[in-house]
Amino acid sequence: MQNIEKTDVCIVGAGPAGVATSIMLSNLKIHHYIIDKAIFPRDKTCGDGLILYAYKSMQLLGENLFQNFLKNPKFIHSKNIQLHIADNFRVNFKESKDRNMVISYAKRIDFDNFLVNHLSDKYAHKNFGNAVKVIEKKESGVFLKLKDGQEILSKVVVGADGAQSIVARKLAKNKGNSKLMSTFVCAYFNDVKNLPLKKDAEVRLVYKDTLLFFYLFPLADGQVNVSLGGRTDQIKKHNINLITEIEDIIKNHKKVKDKFSEATKVGSWRGWTIPFHFGTQKVVGDHFLLVGDAAGLSNAFYKEGIGTGMMSGIIAAKNIEKCLDQDDFSEDFLRNYEEEIKNEFSKLLKFSYYSLRFANLKKPFYYMASLLKSTIENKSQALMKKRSYK
Repeated sequence: MQNIEKTDVCIVGAGPAGVATSIMLSNLKIHHYIIDKAIFPRDKTCGDGLILYAYKSMQLLGENLFQNFLKNPKFIHSKNIQLHIADNFRVNFKESKDRNMVISYAKRIDFDNFLVNHLSDKYAHKNFGNAVKVIEKKESGVFLKLKDGQEILSKVVVGADGAQSIVARKLAKNKGNSKLMSTFVCAYFNDVKNLPLKKDAEVRLVYKDTLLFFYLFPLADGQVNVSLGGRTDQIKKHNINLITEIEDIIKNHKKVKDKFSEATKVGSWRGWTIPFHFGTQKVVGDHFLLVGDAAGLSNAFYKEGIGTGMMSGIIAAKNIEKCLDQDDFSEDFLRNYEEEIKNEFSKLLKFSYYSLRFANLKKPFYYMASLLKSTIENKSQALMKKRSYK
């Protein structure tokens, strides 16, 4: 350990949660390392939708960041999300007339690179294309050894390395829980027809042996991101082949098939997981904390993970500043971070989790949604204003 690099903060993972942590640390004038196994730009399998907290986080990180996002030609925006609960019934989550968008669409290769390009040259010491191979707790911090042999000793480590987080596995000793996780497949398509003129998001509830979610998101380059998924344990239990199911929907669903009559798939189907286990597993410990998917902060029902991840990174950075001021990196002190993200997210995430469970009951959910359609549509605007951009 003679050539070891010492730092106050080391962020593992440069996705949206990690970059948000880094930008906020830079705003607070705190030097830090940020590490990622990939070299940017890099692709990332995702549904490519951005809502709510993604906007709020970008504004909090800097108005220039948010304005640059709005002006970027690779990102497009819409004022409406169509949630099709049945073929003949939908609920619209529409932004009010005085506001510009409820959802944006951005390929992750473009959005994540956009964020990385806003990292500070002064405060963020970037090390990309260099995976963490060893991570161990020491008395004075956390020791990391990277793929190229570089060694780092950090007073605090931020686990921003996603659903398969090495920080969560090695330091928190967390294990995956298929009951609190979604599995999805997606692919890009060219020449999808009859899409809404105002670029509405199309989300359909598909009832097989379990509830599945089907998404159509239009993109700036004319392609469409098409995805399907549901709760991981139920997909395994019922032996559901998501690729078979999504191809059947595209070919045979009466509300979908005409859109794909001349469409061609770009590349192959790809899969990913969305963890929503927050509140059931460890997110802080001596000298470490978890953000984003590593902390299980995705929304169980409508699958928002980018925004909640970014917001958790902002909260993490502010708590790290307090740790440095007090020279205290203990689990007890870092629980302040855990309490703050609970206060920020718990009500919404719990509501989403129980909404997902209720939605599995097809007829009762349809009846309740029909009964409360106007109330849901009206109250959703207040929710969007509270948890989105100003």
